[in-house]
Amino acid sequence: MDENLLLANYPEPFEGGGSLTKDLTNFIAMARWVAAVAVLVGHAGVLINISDIMVAPHGPGVYAWWFLSAFSHQAVLVFFVISGFLIGGPLLRDRARAEPYLGSYFADRFSRIYIVMIPALLWTFAIDTVGRAVFPATGVYDAPFFASVFEPIQYLWTLLQQQHLWAAQAGTNGPLWSLACEMWYYITFPLLLAPFCSAYSRFWRFSGLGLGVVLVAVLATPELMAASGVDVGARGLMPMLNNGVGMFLFGYGVWALGALVRVAPRPVVGSIWIALGLFLAALAVTRLAVRGPILAAHPWLSAVGDFSVVASFATLLLALRHAPPGGFFSRLGPIHWRLSDFSYSLYATHAPLVFFVWAAVGGLFGREWFKQLPTPAHWITVAGLMLVGLVFAYAFSRVTESRTKELRDFLRTARVPLFRRAAAVRAVD
Repeated sequence: MDENLLLANYPEPFEGGGSLTKDLTNFIAMARWVAAVAVLVGHAGVLINISDIMVAPHGPGVYAWWFLSAFSHQAVLVFFVISGFLIGGPLLRDRARAEPYLGSYFADRFSRIYIVMIPALLWTFAIDTVGRAVFPATGVYDAPFFASVFEPIQYLWTLLQQQHLWAAQAGTNGPLWSLACEMWYYITFPLLLAPFCSAYSRFWRFSGLGLGVVLVAVLATPELMAASGVDVGARGLMPMLNNGVGMFLFGYGVWALGALVRVAPRPVVGSIWIALGLFLAALAVTRLAVRGPILAAHPWLSAVGDFSVVASFATLLLALRHAPPGGFFSRLGPIHWRLSDFSYSLYATHAPLVFFVWAAVGGLFGREWFKQLPTPAHWITVAGLMLVGLVFAYAFSRVTESRTKELRDFLRTARVPLFRRAAAVRAVD
């Protein structure tokens, strides 16, 4: 278990720079699966109603669930930092690369995203179709925010990475919004850095920059419209917002921060344990303080909470990057790698299953069952849902995510026209 396993899924665009230590790669592997499970727990929590948590006594397990089931948003921010660190960092570090690299780079990125995304969309269509046919009376699939998501055109828009940007989502698979953001970060970041790359002619370098700027502006337009008060919902758009702040641009900043961590010359905090403590404290304070009446009175606290989580996690990665080898995280067992290996599959497949189970229990126990205060049946249902979600994601990953390297090698070897043309352009200045 070493950094090569991590780079099998997140290969660097080209050689250069220092290697990742075992402490750092082990920690990233652990962070990836923990974040994916946090998203699963947060979404499975729709079946657990503990609205009386502040007015009635509960056992320790209920309080633990209340605390731990609300980190799905922060988990996605962690994903963005890690992605920026692993993908954007090498691009930023080697921006003056003298050899063409875009062909291999885009082959890597497209294979990583689509080898899971396309089967995940097929899974979404299949389970949504069954759920809508078998449990129509539960109302789960008739929620207002699902108004247009089952139209076939939404699947095409999602394949084009427009979900929650210029289009609605595909079916019940809302979490795929973050993949659209990441894919466009992958595409535009090297374009924005193109003027520094001597491997291509001046014309292509500045054409790339111009294209990158235009793409970012176009993709950010729906969320900027929504933030300014335009009713984009009436136009069939569903831009992902967080208290009025568009997640495409904010996420890009988070992703870019991850890239900067990869090249920062020194840590902000020298101690890994202090950095870890700051990150955990940021999570805890955000969970306990940025909610309810306080948040309603001061909506800007949401942005402060997000910034504190992102900044502290980036600080932790930076401390790990500069730490001497052989630390605590270097001794983590292989279980973290095995769980990390199907974290993307878990993220991409769990939401349709959650809605299907929600509809199923509504059909069996009544459509208001999920609103009741939790009984043992509720807890057993949620535990079973999460277990099935994990097992299914693992099986799904064996025929998708685990084949990423094979697809990447095929695309690199085949040199499909788009990649071949990108790689063939050389400097003529």
